Amino acid sequence: MENFQENNPPSKLKSALNFGAILGLALTIISLLTYVLELYSSSWIGWLSNLILIAGIVWGIKRYRDVELGGYISYGQGVGYGTLVGLFAGIIISFVTYIYLGFVDDGLIQYTLGEQEKALYSSGLSAEETEKMLSSMKRFTSPGAIALLGIFGQTFFALITSLIAMAFLKRDADAFQDSI
Repeated sequence: MENFQENNPPSKLKSALNFGAILGLALTIISLLTYVLELYSSSWIGWLSNLILIAGIVWGIKRYRDVELGGYISYGQGVGYGTLVGLFAGIIISFVTYIYLGFVDDGLIQYTLGEQEKALYSSGLSAEETEKMLSSMKRFTSPGAIALLGIFGQTFFALITSLIAMAFLKRDADAFQDSI
């Protein structure tokens, strides 16, 4: 039984789900701190979130390659794995964001709409045009829309990160070693 487990690593999906959950929880902590401390306009918090996401995906791919695949991974396997990690992390953080913005505090939404309103009024548009644009913006700043866009954004960012990371992390098995 022990030999069977050594030769059959956990599935890619299960491994990515586990690692995505860890990454999603780390990003959720950063997001909740942003909401609670109202750091909406702080660019450093965005940079920190992106850095954690990049480091988490690179670390996840490297760990998957070294621990679960025996040190070898193809370009496609790594890109797929990293994208799955980002998808699962995005689902977790988007779920928490939806709950927080929809039921606890919508301060981020109010801040965003207020900043957009200021920008529209200062751009010289008439009051009617400004109100029309603000009403269409409100559709995209609902908790559901923010959560859905968050999932797509995280997944896309994870895909790009994985594509770049795999240029450095790819390690194909030696073709001669397989024939022995």
